[in-house]
Amino acid sequence: MVIIVGGIFLISTNKEEQPTEDQTTDSSSIETTGEQNELIKKYEKLELAYNNTLNEIETVIEDDNMNLNILKENLTQILTTIKEEKQKINLGKDSSTPQDNTRQLEELLDMSKEVLAERLLEEKNRNEKLTIDNRKLHYNLKKSMDHFEKEKTKNVKLNAEVSQIKTRIKSLEQEGESASNELKVLKRQKDEVERRLIESNKTIKQQTEQIQELGEIIRKVNVDCYYFYEKGNPTDEAKIYLTSQGVSEKYVKYFVRQKPDIYVEFKITKDFFDYNIEKVDLKLYNSLNIEIYSVSKVVNSEYLKIIIPNKNYSPGKYSISLYAGDENLLLDDRYWFKIVN
Repeated sequence: MVIIVGGIFLISTNKEEQPTEDQTTDSSSIETTGEQNELIKKYEKLELAYNNTLNEIETVIEDDNMNLNILKENLTQILTTIKEEKQKINLGKDSSTPQDNTRQLEELLDMSKEVLAERLLEEKNRNEKLTIDNRKLHYNLKKSMDHFEKEKTKNVKLNAEVSQIKTRIKSLEQEGESASNELKVLKRQKDEVERRLIESNKTIKQQTEQIQELGEIIRKVNVDCYYFYEKGNPTDEAKIYLTSQGVSEKYVKYFVRQKPDIYVEFKITKDFFDYNIEKVDLKLYNSLNIEIYSVSKVVNSEYLKIIIPNKNYSPGKYSISLYAGDENLLLDDRYWFKIVN
């Protein structure tokens, strides 16, 4: 028996049983062509899959430029090899056996799986890290907001202290010379408390900016809620922050008696959100979680101030919700404050 590439020939003394060369070649050629066609179909299927993947990458490449470009480069290299191998078979220049072609195809498939598996692992690790980072961010933001609320409570107390000293100074000034020494002491105390109040205002401003920066990362806003005590009075006017810690009895009485408006102020960076925010919806709830006021505000600047008119709100616990469409803009779902001491 003699084996020749492209055919198998049997040498026999019986000429009637010996097949002709043309018959053997035709049979082998049909078999080889069939195998090549099958291989070409497999290459075409793989090529189509890669082209589809590359097209999908193009649609999202701006969102994850570096990682997706690396993946795209790897896939393109494999795709080039696929096209080259397919072209060899089409042109009949491939000297490999069908078994070699199949092995090459399997290697390409394995390479594809490795590239994609590596990418999936990168994404998995990245997502896990983002989850951890996000938890840390939430924790740090919550911690900052706790400090922020305590500072605002301290600020309210300093305002109350300054107000008491001013009232006492007025009283002593009416008594004349007999109270001059005590008056000097009180004025020094007033200056010191006012200095601390200025420092507190600076701290609140810094904390507001810090919380805003942290909040923007997780798409939240930082709310300031307050009313003005003796608004319009240059001597006694003060911004009284409303927090979950409550306010002093003096400010509770003023709130009930004078019914000052409540101000809700916050910054919203429109460019940060992936959609165009046209308006925000604010709702005020009482201690029974009943909605008692709602308003929509058009977003026409980064800094928004919403005024809630005081409709004879009694002392108690209140909460505010703030939404842009279906998205809650507040870290803890609600902003809570108390009008009690």
